Amino acid sequence: MGELTVAGQKQLRSVDSEAAPPAPLGLRGALAYTFDGILTMNSAGVIKQANHSACGILGHPLDLLIGRRVQEFVQVRRTSVPIDIFAAPQGRGRHQTAFTLKRRNNSAVDVLVRECHGEVPDERLWILRELAPDGLVIEALERQSRLLLEAQRVGRTGAWELDIKTGRLIWTLELRRIMELPDTNEEMTIERSFNFYSATSEAIVREAFDATVTRGIPYDLELEVVTARGSRIWVREVCRATIRRGRLISMIGVLQDITERRRLADFLAHSADQERERVGADLHDGLGQELTGFALMLRALAARSRREAPALSGDLIHLSRLASRSIAAVRDMAHGMLPMALRHGDFKLVLQELARSTRRSSGVRLDLRFSGDMTYLPVGRVAEHLYRIAQEAITNAIKHGRAKRLSISVHGSASKIRFAVSDDGIGFDSRRVIVGMGLEIMRHRVRMLGGLVDIRRARTGGTRVLCVVPPA
Repeated sequence: MGELTVAGQKQLRSVDSEAAPPAPLGLRGALAYTFDGILTMNSAGVIKQANHSACGILGHPLDLLIGRRVQEFVQVRRTSVPIDIFAAPQGRGRHQTAFTLKRRNNSAVDVLVRECHGEVPDERLWILRELAPDGLVIEALERQSRLLLEAQRVGRTGAWELDIKTGRLIWTLELRRIMELPDTNEEMTIERSFNFYSATSEAIVREAFDATVTRGIPYDLELEVVTARGSRIWVREVCRATIRRGRLISMIGVLQDITERRRLADFLAHSADQERERVGADLHDGLGQELTGFALMLRALAARSRREAPALSGDLIHLSRLASRSIAAVRDMAHGMLPMALRHGDFKLVLQELARSTRRSSGVRLDLRFSGDMTYLPVGRVAEHLYRIAQEAITNAIKHGRAKRLSISVHGSASKIRFAVSDDGIGFDSRRVIVGMGLEIMRHRVRMLGGLVDIRRARTGGTRVLCVVPPA
C-alpha cells in the first residue's frame, strides 16, 4: 500500500485498482471474517447495524447509532483524495481509502475504510480499521526493541552488518560486549574484526568471507576468538549476503557465544573416543582372540575327522572357514572404530589402507594425492574426523552416485589443511538433494574442528566434498 502526504499527515493511497469488484458481504459474514469495525447502511447512509468495534471507533453505543445517518456522527476532516465518502462509489479505485475522521466529541481518528456491496440491493457495508497513531506505533517499536535486546543479552548473541558500497561496518552493542570492547563507540573495520579470531580460525573465516563476497555463498562456522581483554571463547558465526539484481549490497553476520556448549561437546566427544577405543580393543584382543582359538580347534578336529569320522570332515572344514570369516569381520570392525595407523599418527598410511579396502570391497579405485608441507598432515582428532568424513563420502559416492573412480587430496600448511574427496559419479542437484544424516554428520564434524565444508557437484561431474580445517 502506497503513501501520500496531505496537509502534513501521512495518508494511505487507495488500492485494489486492478482488483475485481468485491463480492457481496453481509454483516454476519464480515463479523466471521474480521475483528475490524463493521457498519451496514442503506444508500442514504442510514445505519442498519454495527458491531462493537465500530461503536468504539464512532464513539457511541449501538442504540444511538441504529436508524441514524452516519454523517451525524462522522465528519471528514482530511482525505487522501478529494471525494465524497457518502456518495456511491465510482470506479474500482474507491473501494479502500484512508480518512482522518473527526467524531462528535471533537476527538480525531485515522480510519481505513473499505466499502463492500451488501447482501441486498442498495445496501452498503463499511469495514473500518483504526490506524494506530504515531505514538502507539513508536511505543510498539520500543517494546519490540526492548524484547530483542533482552533476547540478545540472555542468548549472548550479537550481530554485524557491512555496507559493501561504503565499506562501513556496524557492530551491535551485544557483539561489543561479547568481544569485551571497553569503548562501545569505537569504529570497527573489517580488517580489525579479523584480528579478533585466533590464528587457526582467522584463515578459515577469511576464506569463508571471501566466498560470500565473490560468490554470495553463506557460511555457518564455529570459531575461536580472542576478546579485547585476552579471553579465549568460541562463537558460532552465521553470515548471509544481501543481493539485489545480481549485485552484492550488504553482508549480515550473527554471532553467538557457544563457549560452554563447546566445552561440553568436547568432553562428550572425548568420552566417546575413549569408549570407542575400549570397545575396539575388546573386539580385537578379546572376541577376536577367542574366535581365533575356536577356528584353530575346528581345523584340528577337521584333520582328526578325516581319519576317525570322514563323514564329519566336510562340515568341520566348513565351520572352520566360517570362523575365519568371522575373525576377519571382527578385526575390520575393530580397525574401523579406530585404525591402528591413526593411533600412531600416520594419516598417509591410514588413507592408503582405506584405498586398498575400498578396492577389495567394491572394486572402485581410490587415488591419493598429497601436497604442501607434509609436516602439517592431520593428526589426533583432526585426522580421525577427516577419516570418518572420507568413509562417509566414499560410501555415498559408491552407493548413491554410482562412482567408478574416487580421489582424495590433502594439502597441508601452517594455517590450514585442505582435504577433498571427489568422485566421477552422477553427482547431485544441490537444489533438490534431501539432506541426510550422513551429510549432517559430516558438517557437524567439520564444525567441531572449527573449519568449513563445501559439498557440491564437481565441474567435471560427480561430487566434491571439500573441508578446510585448522591444523591440529
